Amino acid sequence: MRSKRYTFIAFLLLITAFVSFKVQAQPQTVGEPQILLKQDGVNFQAPVWSPDGNTLAVTADRYVGIWLANADGTNLRQLTDADAGFGFTWSNDSRSILTRLNTVENRRRNHAITIFHTDGSAPDQITESRPKMEALPQWAQYGEKVVLIQNNKIEAFDSGKNIPDQFKNKPSLPFYVLKSNEIAKGKIPTNSTENISPFEDATYLNLEVSPDGQKLAFEVYGGNLYVMNVDGSDLVDLGKANRPGWSPDSRYVVASVSEDDGYNVTKGDLFAFSVDGNQSINLTSQTEMIAQNPNWSPDGSKIAFDVPNEGAIYVINIQQ
Repeated sequence: MRSKRYTFIAFLLLITAFVSFKVQAQPQTVGEPQILLKQDGVNFQAPVWSPDGNTLAVTADRYVGIWLANADGTNLRQLTDADAGFGFTWSNDSRSILTRLNTVENRRRNHAITIFHTDGSAPDQITESRPKMEALPQWAQYGEKVVLIQNNKIEAFDSGKNIPDQFKNKPSLPFYVLKSNEIAKGKIPTNSTENISPFEDATYLNLEVSPDGQKLAFEVYGGNLYVMNVDGSDLVDLGKANRPGWSPDSRYVVASVSEDDGYNVTKGDLFAFSVDGNQSINLTSQTEMIAQNPNWSPDGSKIAFDVPNEGAIYVINIQQ
């Protein structure tokens, strides 16, 4: 009887270990990268999946124009031909894109916060054009608000969208922004900020919040890629890498590791970094393409990225 009990316990331990291994299995590529979007005369770049995973938005050279396509690359259409493609972000309902619209008047560059809608309706200009807008706008309070850092102060605007029913009774949601040499945690309705920067006198780039809202990924100008908790604790150095994007389970950050000759990027691979810094997986080692600006699909099944010397958007299938 004791022998049978020990055998059963050993079997349970084996099953537990197997399940744990499956849960913690690292991402792996399946097959070769495939072209998703390519068009003569247009150099597509910076792909971003919509939250529902049905649409991919991209921009082009000098961030002029925004295009949309179905997840399989079909139904390519231009949302706008304006200079509005730098740092755009999707709304939670996948129906709108928030951006900073750039115009030039009397040789001066002006900026206006604008929301473009995927149904083709007229865009909503949230602010008047300003001669200087240093930061990028972002969604806040479950999409009901748009916030902007201006002169180191938070400005908040109504987005024209309603808080989804599932979030109406939840507390105010913090947001995270880049101020001058600072990562700041912001709060609504006070529009106050708290400095959570890990370094003094650093310039921070490409701040990205994990899908579970618990961690931040960011770059330091002239330095490395980092991950930390949203309260500024548990800082992890992931090494030299650019343009971080989160896996939907918040366990990995995908980023581009590049080499250059001082003028042009000569090599670029996509790496998946575990948030604890213990894993670094080259996802494009089987190719010689220059892979940049990765973005992980919401279902985790693929990563879209651009290849600048081809002007094309590729996808690579991911298995975990």
